[in-house]
Amino acid sequence: MFHNVGAAVDAVCLVKLLACPHASSITNRDFSPTTYTHMYAYRTLKIEIPWRLIEERPDVLDLVTRMHLAAEEYARRLLKEITGQDEPKLAPEELDRLLTPDRRELARRIIEEVFPKYGLGKAFVDYAKFLWRDTVFQRAVPLNTQLRTENERDTSKAVFVDLKSGVVRVRKLGIPPFVVKLKKSDIAWIRERLQEDARLKLAYLGVDVRRGKDPTYGGLYIALVFAREVKPVEPRAIVVVDVNRLDHYIKVGLVADGRVVELLKFPKKERIRKLERIHAHISQLEKALARVDEDRDPRRALDLQRQLWKLETKRYGIIRDVVINAAREIIKLAREHQAAIVVDTIEDDTYRELKECNGNGVRKHFLDGLGQLRRRLQALAQWYGLPYVEERLYSTICPRCGAKMAEEGRRVMHCPACGFGAHRDNVPMIWAEKKYQELIEKTKQPTFSSAPATVTFLTS
Repeated sequence: MFHNVGAAVDAVCLVKLLACPHASSITNRDFSPTTYTHMYAYRTLKIEIPWRLIEERPDVLDLVTRMHLAAEEYARRLLKEITGQDEPKLAPEELDRLLTPDRRELARRIIEEVFPKYGLGKAFVDYAKFLWRDTVFQRAVPLNTQLRTENERDTSKAVFVDLKSGVVRVRKLGIPPFVVKLKKSDIAWIRERLQEDARLKLAYLGVDVRRGKDPTYGGLYIALVFAREVKPVEPRAIVVVDVNRLDHYIKVGLVADGRVVELLKFPKKERIRKLERIHAHISQLEKALARVDEDRDPRRALDLQRQLWKLETKRYGIIRDVVINAAREIIKLAREHQAAIVVDTIEDDTYRELKECNGNGVRKHFLDGLGQLRRRLQALAQWYGLPYVEERLYSTICPRCGAKMAEEGRRVMHCPACGFGAHRDNVPMIWAEKKYQELIEKTKQPTFSSAPATVTFLTS
């Protein structure tokens, strides 16, 4: 997922921390366009803690692990008491509805009971009690922080970001302070956010966790959360994004006054060819690994496994770069034309079915990255105040008469009822032209969810 140790990533995380004494009870609905002209958006810079530091300072690993476990147990207990279920699976909106102000005292009582069990003292308890909702959403303890750009006085916050020295100092957490050096790209990212009038609000110390049946744990990180006040854009056009399998390309169209006036396509053909070659090599290695007897030839098995990991990482990196570049160009186009972003996506159930049907076949990996693109577009749209909606714009339904169309070959669709024909990738754009006014009206609705999202880091 990351370029390397210390990689910077960004995301929207709707952390409920604003400059007021009751920040933990505020939600984005308090800033709805119906009552206010501005909203708050959030982006996060994630800085990995180098493995060398972790090896030299086992107390850092111990502390971050205890913070993680305490936050996890607190969230589980609170949700169990509220819902009666051991591990309720809740969407952010559902969770937001459950974490009402009258649950604050219950949450604080559980924090006071749980945190000392993990050796976390008063400072951690106070942080978590103040932002009790955020601790549930993020499954991490929020920490106060300060950003120094020049020679500002150090105000003794737990996380001190010193741009002048190019470091992040973490202290006052019950262990000796430790320092993580910022990369040049980290510093540039922060300065870019400052130029956009963003402010550093808080920080997290966290552990990378891959959820699933058997969760796996990766490295440690420091997450710096920036916030900016955003005035929602009044859309004058729409940017339609047709999210296809990557080898069928991501098609983007600028629609103004009911007509497509510009078309873009991602990624470049060379990228697709490179992904195909890598996937073919991965398939060969998987077959070779399956034939190796690990007991008789463990060295050969390990060598194949290392080659496989290296190629899978490379493949993921290419897909990540495709997503980053596509999202950057889409947002740029929308900002230039004050346009709303309308993403035509397949339903989650259909996406899962496609992944399962492809199995480990040559086409499965081209479905990877589509979820990343959707999340990144939504995150950046919120950051810049651009309306964002997801609307099904069909590629197999005739935009002229509504009949089911058939594919004639090379992704050309033909309607047997009225004779309409077009390339499959262009059909959603024609639907967008047809529904233009309806989509414009839909994008004028509040663009920000009322619920805080979990911290989802997207590689910058």
